[in-house]
Amino acid sequence: MSELGKDGFAIVETSVSPAAIEALRHEVFRDGCAGKRCLLDHPLVAGTARTLREDLVKSGQLPSGAIAIQAIAFDKSPSANWKVAWHQDLMFPFANAVVAPGYAIPSLKDGIHFAQAPPEVLGDMLAVRLHLDDCADDNGPLRVSPGTHRLGILPGAAISGQVAAHGEVTCLAKEGEAVLMRPLLLHASSQALTPKHRRVLHFVFHSGAPVAERWHQAI
Repeated sequence: MSELGKDGFAIVETSVSPAAIEALRHEVFRDGCAGKRCLLDHPLVAGTARTLREDLVKSGQLPSGAIAIQAIAFDKSPSANWKVAWHQDLMFPFANAVVAPGYAIPSLKDGIHFAQAPPEVLGDMLAVRLHLDDCADDNGPLRVSPGTHRLGILPGAAISGQVAAHGEVTCLAKEGEAVLMRPLLLHASSQALTPKHRRVLHFVFHSGAPVAERWHQAI
């Protein structure tokens, strides 16, 4: 069994109900759409973020003061089937264009300001990927390279070597389970061999000291 602190990821059960999962499928996802960003203003998504936080506080995976700062919907399906190269999650949404020291690479996506957060902020984040469908080997599951979250922000040229050194693990999760992952953990996914729905709500929680820039959304 993986350990979040040591390996940078873990797969856990959640208390999100089957009824809530069904409602999320119908109200948040749309056939043929690969993903949607910044969903914390959606009541069902916000409620799910609170449920997951309660679960993770109870299990000791998050402190009670953690806040959700991002929610993204992903769906690999027959009409939206893609692969993702090995990478770290560095860019997050902010209320305004960043100006504070340590924040870098500002960009604007769909009218929302994104930037790379400083390493100390990234280290206080936890991604929680709630699976709304079973994920098996054949529908493009997440792959992670254990322990690489402890290496800091890596230059692109160093990534393949670190994956080779640390190996990789495939994260298979059932409907209602969540994959916990540190954003600095190297991760990737392949195209689905048997395309079918692989709906995931990807939340990011921040649990550190108040940050110098205001998040785009926070609950």
